[in-house]
Amino acid sequence: MKRIFLVTVLYFFISLTLFGQKNDDFPSFERVYSSLAVHFKYPEELKDHCIPTITLMKLQFDNKGEVQNIVFSDSAQPRFVDYMQKIKNDLDFKSIYTDIKNKGYTSKTVLIPFQIDSEKIGECISTISSSNLKKVYLFSGKPSSGEYFLYPCIYFKIVVGRTHI
Repeated sequence: MKRIFLVTVLYFFISLTLFGQKNDDFPSFERVYSSLAVHFKYPEELKDHCIPTITLMKLQFDNKGEVQNIVFSDSAQPRFVDYMQKIKNDLDFKSIYTDIKNKGYTSKTVLIPFQIDSEKIGECISTISSSNLKKVYLFSGKPSSGEYFLYPCIYFKIVVGRTHI
């Protein structure tokens, strides 16, 4: 009897899986965020030194919803940019295109604010400098311009702890 009760309680809690960044205005946001959560691994060099990334990711779509170009603002860490370029084909950007089409927007360029904070418990915590903030809206030294759609922010916090034996 106790076993059945325990299994029932565990099943109840397992079925209550929640998503932290649900966005009702953009129903496909969860698919985008989930694809990042599965395929994205913050570069070790940045994680080990608690180096944050704050950037704008600029996606340019064609008429079929395929990504033609991905560019990051000048504030992005080069290791982060290299890694994102490697995994870009594994990410679900088509869902972003679906969201903007369903909203009735015609822009083929989408800007996505992207922030990653890193912390090593008891050692270091990332801080965003004013120079990084000044570069967020610059692409190759020039301010972002033209027609674009601003998609919701993607945020990750990476916390690494120490094990004690």
